[in-house]
Amino acid sequence: MKKLRKILLILISLVGFLMIWHWLDGKDYFQANYKELTTEQELKFKWKDSDNENTLKERYRKHFSDSEFSFPGQNVAKVKLFENKPILGILTSRTLKKNHTQDFVDFCNDTTNYDWGETTWQTSESDYYFKLYNDKNKVVGKIYFCLDDCGMTSSTPFCPSMKFGGLSEKGQTKIEKLINDKTNWE
Repeated sequence: MKKLRKILLILISLVGFLMIWHWLDGKDYFQANYKELTTEQELKFKWKDSDNENTLKERYRKHFSDSEFSFPGQNVAKVKLFENKPILGILTSRTLKKNHTQDFVDFCNDTTNYDWGETTWQTSESDYYFKLYNDKNKVVGKIYFCLDDCGMTSSTPFCPSMKFGGLSEKGQTKIEKLINDKTNWE
């Protein structure tokens, strides 16, 4: 009976530790180094009472090519892909080959890969997410992709080039090709 109790205690402790680790990793607690927007920058993209959809879109358009708002706002040395599955996703990560890193960053900042649209989904519904790392192995960007049913994205830090977070047909095709082509991955 005492052995069973010890085994059960160890198992419960291990599961608890893994759950806490997963939560902390999801928040990039150990590696985060995001270039977040200042309060002044955030105000440029907030909905105002006098706004309609077109005025908000126009404010986004004004900053599409503004380097101040490029994604992720820092040098990217490495990109990793994770399936968005609790705990298992971390274990099945893949690293993008170095010669594709800049192409991925360019994809993220190309407005033709995104469409305007309502984004009423949660990142927990995404199929995949990418983490972008600097040369000090700190996470400088993260982008979630919901591909199968919704074609939505969500990124940290914010980037106006991604419009409201919907993938265009072109963008969805490109990201699916990138993910599924085994020659792109180490």
